Amino acid sequence: MGTITLQNAQRLVTLISGATKGLHLYPVGHPAIMQPLQEIYAGCQGILATSPEIRMGVIDGILFVEEHLFVTPSPAMTELADRFLEKEISGLTICRGVSREDLGFLISLLAQKGVCGAEMARKLEERQITSIKLKVAEEEAGGALETYGQALDVIRDVIKDIEMGRIPSGGKVIGVVKKLVTLTMQDPTTLLGLSMIKDYDNYTFNHSVNVGVLAMSLTASLGFDQAGIEEAGIAGFLHDVGKTQVDRQILNKPGKLSAAEFDEMKKHPEFGAKIISEMDGVSPQIAQAVLGHHIRNNRLGYPEWARKLPFDTLSEIIAVADCYDAITTLRVYQNPLNPKAALDQMRTLAGSYLDSNMVQRFVEMMGKYPVGTLVRLDNNEIALVVRPNPANQEAPIIKVVINAAGEMVAEPPMLRLVNDAGNRYASIVTVVDPLLKNIDVGRYL
Repeated sequence: MGTITLQNAQRLVTLISGATKGLHLYPVGHPAIMQPLQEIYAGCQGILATSPEIRMGVIDGILFVEEHLFVTPSPAMTELADRFLEKEISGLTICRGVSREDLGFLISLLAQKGVCGAEMARKLEERQITSIKLKVAEEEAGGALETYGQALDVIRDVIKDIEMGRIPSGGKVIGVVKKLVTLTMQDPTTLLGLSMIKDYDNYTFNHSVNVGVLAMSLTASLGFDQAGIEEAGIAGFLHDVGKTQVDRQILNKPGKLSAAEFDEMKKHPEFGAKIISEMDGVSPQIAQAVLGHHIRNNRLGYPEWARKLPFDTLSEIIAVADCYDAITTLRVYQNPLNPKAALDQMRTLAGSYLDSNMVQRFVEMMGKYPVGTLVRLDNNEIALVVRPNPANQEAPIIKVVINAAGEMVAEPPMLRLVNDAGNRYASIVTVVDPLLKNIDVGRYL
């Protein structure tokens, strides 16, 4: 992390936003541009005197500069966050050695219409500007997908070790979680998209990784530091390892469990906690969170003997993430809920099964139309929500997957329902069931 103060971070954002906006009104050499550019340069030099770099970008639609997350943004902050989203940039880093000319070129790229992330990165490279680095949204998504695949492999290895009677190493789990935490801190919306990847044939592995992904995103949105986000990811990944000790016939039974079978199933949190407590490098807090993830907010859950034990926020986070992924996933005994309906159902569980404050924060993070929601637009197109828009929950970032003629779109474009000028592309009319349209939302995320 840098040593930038909140006041300096706010000032830097305001100046960059103002200079970018000003280029639509004045030429580059105009005093209205040169004055804020000089201030941007001076501000950067002051920060870079004590810190090697300045990181800024967008997390879950919210602008950040280093450790400062602007959850109640000024108009200038909102404009810059929207600009980053429009340009498909998840973040940028300004390094020591940056010149005023380098910063001026960056501002001109941000102001230039039709030039997005990959093209901006290419133009910086052509100018041989190495002091400014961009994180392009598409590249982030690709890296996230690769890491997601690595996480699935790690969970498979963990399960295999347990089934072979070995205590799995915590090293691989911690390693892949650290990779995902880096992505989470840069842009949790990338991970929210990954959590909509559903694999019916590999439910155990898929569900474990998804719960970890959702738990990390929620923890980041709550303002936890990197260590706290890592703990949430590890706990999510390992929350169901105790099911390896439950009879497979019970686990795979398509119908309702008998009382005896359910009693056996209810042992999986304590089985999991015992396994985790013996894993190297995994903290006792994680084992405790796994033990309590079915204890319920009203303490009427299981295991019954643990109801009076102290459980912290981490167990509540895992419970919320576990619930959301479970009810949005197709199982032999249930049809999945769409993301919006899932949030509605979770609200009914708040205060009894789930912590009310945690559900409220989760709902706020996901937005009115959560990532993975299929919607019909008023121009008769079918679109998939790929990013929330905290500034306007009625206008998330979308991909059109079926055109107005009812034809599948080969390469769905990413669109903003409302652009910076307030021009509306379309409005959401209703939520659509992806099963009825035979659409696998995960492949678009």
